[in-house]
Amino acid sequence: MRGFGLGRTLVQNSFSMALGLGLEKLVAHMTVDQRGAIAVFEELGFRAEALLKHHVKDRAGQTHDIALLSHDVAGAQSQIQALGLA
Repeated sequence: MRGFGLGRTLVQNSFSMALGLGLEKLVAHMTVDQRGAIAVFEELGFRAEALLKHHVKDRAGQTHDIALLSHDVAGAQSQIQALGLA
């Protein structure tokens, strides 16, 4: 389903659920070669928080770095309320 916006929709729905549940922070992690996924998360307000070197191995035994991105849900909720959109 790459290229059809399914990932973006899932992240948006997750963020909406996080707001409804009163969660404070969302965290996503993926290998750094997943540039498209990282771009989608960044477009939705996630920011890089950490890089975990050689954190996972693929089936061939090659190690890969993991990018850790997060979004401050509580901060977004405050902005939504300040704008009167809650």
